[in-house]
Amino acid sequence: MAREELEPFRAGRWATHAVSSALPQFCFNRTRSRALRTLGLRLGERSLLMGPLRITGPGDSAELLSIGEDVVITGPLHVDVGARVAIGDRTYIGHDVTLLTVDHEIASGKQRCGEPQAGPITIGSGAWLGSKVIVLPGVTIGDGAVVAAGAVVTRDVPANTIVGGVPARVLRELEFEGSTHVRTRRTDPLPPLRAPEIATPSK
Repeated sequence: MAREELEPFRAGRWATHAVSSALPQFCFNRTRSRALRTLGLRLGERSLLMGPLRITGPGDSAELLSIGEDVVITGPLHVDVGARVAIGDRTYIGHDVTLLTVDHEIASGKQRCGEPQAGPITIGSGAWLGSKVIVLPGVTIGDGAVVAAGAVVTRDVPANTIVGGVPARVLRELEFEGSTHVRTRRTDPLPPLRAPEIATPSK
């Protein structure tokens, strides 16, 4: 029983979670990031982890999880490493994002949750994932894509697009010029705020 209870325990993951959670959110970001590199996290140069990191799943996070250069992760971030998770350079990840690499097939009515299935997650360079985004197994998010807050990404996201919703769908395309992403603004101005109309009693 003790062997079964301790099987999921991995000292490196426990240390990663403990170190990343011990420091206050948004404080000592370079210290936190340097400490996680020392613990074996593949975190690229100048990349910052600004909050807790929780790693779960049956795989070896040292081999399966890689984070590129100049990445900013607000945290908390939950990464499930049943398969490879690769985060490209210059990617920004907001609060409470979850990257899940393991799902289950739908089985018979006797027990709908069937055998586990794993699929890798790839997040391209220059992408931006808003707060509380969930990415499911087997998904590739293209370079320069934006995933709106609260979206559940169930399929691949084309490069240089904005997606949102549950499940996420393409909302619009983004301009792209060479290797520099162009910030786009709303072309249709927001309507001015107006005081609510109050019905006057008829005479």
